[in-house]
Amino acid sequence: MKFLTGRVSHQLDAKNRIRIPAKYKNAFPDGEKLYFFEYNAGRIAVMPESVISEKMKVFDSVTPGDEDAMDAMAKLFSSMEEVAEDPQGRVQIPKQFREYAAIQKDVITVGMGTYIEIWAQEVFDARIGGKTMQEVNASLYKKSDSKA
Repeated sequence: MKFLTGRVSHQLDAKNRIRIPAKYKNAFPDGEKLYFFEYNAGRIAVMPESVISEKMKVFDSVTPGDEDAMDAMAKLFSSMEEVAEDPQGRVQIPKQFREYAAIQKDVITVGMGTYIEIWAQEVFDARIGGKTMQEVNASLYKKSDSKA
């Protein structure tokens, strides 16, 4: 799988459908199922099954007696839905995901390395658009320093 980067602005159609931009769609493994996923607050992730499987390995050692971990698994897995593409290559974003990401019409799709995120354009602009690279670097290094 290619490393997914960049961003593409586009719009929902009247039936709440988009086309996953070709630069991302063509980078996903051929024939692998894709899933909508409420992975990060206020945006929808679209991940191939192999990426989800890798991220979910953290649950391999969970036992049914660990209620908190079982609740976390239930929340995560119930926050996913398979992406269904129509014959014209469009995917309908289900209502729960549009509401979760506050998507009305204008969207931006962002490459996130191994998956993509779909944002409401206005949410992206408010949260990310005004950040400088210096702010981003300071935030990243501050977080990595606190883990040491």
